[in-house]
Amino acid sequence: MANLIEHYLERHGPCLTSEISDYLTRVHHVTPAAARKRVSRAGLPIRKLSFITFPHKARFVYLERDFGSPRYWRSLESALLATKSAYGLAIAALRERGGLMPAGHFQIACGAPIKQLRHLSPDTVLKRLIGAGLLEVTNVGGLGECVTLAQEPEHFEKMVASVRARLITESLLLKAMKEWIRNLNIGSYGSVATRDDERVPQVGTFVWDLSAPSFLGPLLKYAKDGTAKNGFVVCDVLLGPEIDVNGIQPFIHKCQTLRRLRNVSPCLQIFVADRFTREAFLAAKQNGIIPATPLNLFGKEVAEGLTELTTVLREAAQSIIDPEKFEHLFNKLGKIEGATNQLRGTLFEFIVAEIAKRTMPANVRMNRKYKSPDGKRAEADVVILKEDVDIMMIECKGYSPYAEIPDSLFKRWLQHNVPVCYNSIRAHPEWQNLPARFEFWTTGSLSAESMALIESAKATVNPRKYTLEVKFNAQIYEACKATQDVALIEVFERHYMKAVVE
Repeated sequence: MANLIEHYLERHGPCLTSEISDYLTRVHHVTPAAARKRVSRAGLPIRKLSFITFPHKARFVYLERDFGSPRYWRSLESALLATKSAYGLAIAALRERGGLMPAGHFQIACGAPIKQLRHLSPDTVLKRLIGAGLLEVTNVGGLGECVTLAQEPEHFEKMVASVRARLITESLLLKAMKEWIRNLNIGSYGSVATRDDERVPQVGTFVWDLSAPSFLGPLLKYAKDGTAKNGFVVCDVLLGPEIDVNGIQPFIHKCQTLRRLRNVSPCLQIFVADRFTREAFLAAKQNGIIPATPLNLFGKEVAEGLTELTTVLREAAQSIIDPEKFEHLFNKLGKIEGATNQLRGTLFEFIVAEIAKRTMPANVRMNRKYKSPDGKRAEADVVILKEDVDIMMIECKGYSPYAEIPDSLFKRWLQHNVPVCYNSIRAHPEWQNLPARFEFWTTGSLSAESMALIESAKATVNPRKYTLEVKFNAQIYEACKATQDVALIEVFERHYMKAVVE
């Protein structure tokens, strides 16, 4: 009988014990009680999933060799979603993102309310899925702390460039959404919040990629005394993959649950993706949700610009920096408020990393997040490690050559990032004895106050601990020319050296 069960799992893939029991009863004429007993007693190579329960005491079973395979996740997701499980929504959201997302995005994407009676919170869902061996929380280089499907760590390291490119593109899309909502007076002009802000947007018991109070007539809720209470507009985004019906379920669940809350006013709900399957598109519409795309929101030029941005950023991560492509992006996406500044800043980080790769015999990494022994966190834009020689961390601020770096940003780097990263270096077993260097590279200028701060710090810091340095436009341009890379030099001249070349 064990061979029959194993054969069924080989042919049909992982499933619930109830499905196998039904098969044994229908096909092999085993009594229901005997079928359930035989399935429950099945041993290796048949495994049963722990911690996660299903209706009628059913268990999820699979062949040991199938664990972590595409059909394993597909079957588990379907089984959980069929029972409307919060675990299924979380796995569906994660699978739609390639099995990897920043830890801070999990509470938005998983479909669970932050705090609500009779509902599991994102923290509880995550904790139980980790306990079941299905999910992990791990530090992924270049992305920081991430929630992942249970896979070999190397599996996700290959995805970093693509995921970072998608996140940056989504950040620009959220800027465009914010501007769109403001300009059409859909949401209160000064109260549109996105996931990139310090506080995650929240409406009711859920958090979102974007939210805003709205005073549109149909969204107002009136009290008995006639006073009006504002409604809301909320939005989640996911660019790249085609959203299928399982991928849209976490958002649908959020929207349906929010509408049942008595004290929350009506809410306009939008999900933005590059494309939807027909089933996902219809599911969103049938549940009163707007399934939107960058194309139908902002037109062809912006939509093409966002798609191209993802590709260009992936190429830049592979040391392919094309000045013409970046020029096209600045032209297409420059209409989005704040997009030019973000593009210039992102491009500058790639330029600095490329300078380091070409002029320094070292291991160069980008966007690394560090945690000091006291729990404080900071990010280093470019990290240059010379094995057994020294380690340098560069803060990159790619501004217009006419702009001045805000004092608050410079002070944050000097008084927070530097000490946190230094303490993290000293706690690292392989780095703790290396000389440390911290540099601030900027194409803008510093105020007199910031200059006084850096000079004072350089004069007082013990050089045996670490050294400090600031590099400005002209110095960076010389470093850029030292690479002898014509494309790199041209990009720098076009976007950071206008005062020099005009």
